Amino acid sequence: MAIGWGNLNGAVSSNVYRAQDAPWYRLGHGIILAYIAIGWLCSAAFMFLLRRENERRDRGERDEVIDSDNSGEDMSELALMNGRFETIDDARREKGDEWSQFRYTL
Repeated sequence: MAIGWGNLNGAVSSNVYRAQDAPWYRLGHGIILAYIAIGWLCSAAFMFLLRRENERRDRGERDEVIDSDNSGEDMSELALMNGRFETIDDARREKGDEWSQFRYTL
């Protein structure tokens, strides 16, 4: 993703820094500052969303049902929503970063 944005910025920069805008290049600097502001806003939104997801996991909203008798009978709403697994390792292996004990670090 970062490489793609870097390549895009190279293409944009070669077209917005025009010779007629010399020596201040207001258009070019303005567009690059807009890119930086968008990057900051996206980073802030991403941090907010990751913190919110960690809080949901802390409250137990993402908890899986772990039981060795995985008969499928009496499936609770939590088991239907988040999954039912025989062991914690099974849940961790199958769900990856969606596993309820995984925490995003900021």
